[in-house]
Amino acid sequence: MIRSEVENLPNPSELDSSTGIDWDAYASQYDLLAKYNPSYHENVEMLRKGVLEWSIPDDARICDLGAGTGNYITALSKVRPMAKYVHVDFDRPMNEIAREKYVANGISDVVIVEENIHKVDFTPQTFDLVVCVNALYAVSPQADVLAKVRKWLKPSGVFFVIDFGRRNRMWDWSWYILKNLVKEHGFIECAKFLSNSAEMIRQNNRGQKNQADGKYWLHSTHEFGKAMTEAGFLVEELRPCYRDYCDLAVCRKAPTPP
Repeated sequence: MIRSEVENLPNPSELDSSTGIDWDAYASQYDLLAKYNPSYHENVEMLRKGVLEWSIPDDARICDLGAGTGNYITALSKVRPMAKYVHVDFDRPMNEIAREKYVANGISDVVIVEENIHKVDFTPQTFDLVVCVNALYAVSPQADVLAKVRKWLKPSGVFFVIDFGRRNRMWDWSWYILKNLVKEHGFIECAKFLSNSAEMIRQNNRGQKNQADGKYWLHSTHEFGKAMTEAGFLVEELRPCYRDYCDLAVCRKAPTPP
């Protein structure tokens, strides 16, 4: 049974007043964008393969921060079906789409926590794996979130984080996705995608403006790795990904000094 923790939550239809992003409006088109974005699928596959390489136990406790429509937990459930999952996201429409996805895929041992990342908390040393994909840049101060993640991880736990670090270029992404869409699915499917992409473009343009206005954290790969180290992580892997717009880090907890 999929459980929810939704007490004392803000109005789910409210605009994010700090950034102007209407996540509710974006929710219905998020999976459409992900479906036709090969780089998105590469990120999901990196995590799926990583779980097999990092010795994550079969009965792991796994948390996804900024879990959106549930694509990463859905992928992880294929390789760790006995794991217990916690899905954290403040946006109710995103969570509803995720809930439907979990039911459709037979993922029952998942708790959906409908809350802002800064407000959520868990018992120390709860998780074997914490996942955070393209959410950290928007939850300033990032150091506070990283401190929480480190606290939540078990001593042998892994933190898998991908984060937007460079300025988004809508024309570049649009051309990339449309080119791949035509190649893989043809012009008719491309036309259908374009006819449903207005809200997607509108919200991404707002995100691009937030980057330009300094509302979102921008970083180089080196700066991203340094932030992980300063938060008390040992960085096992660090590199750009997502067509070099993002940075990826695979981290473990550094021992606490005596």
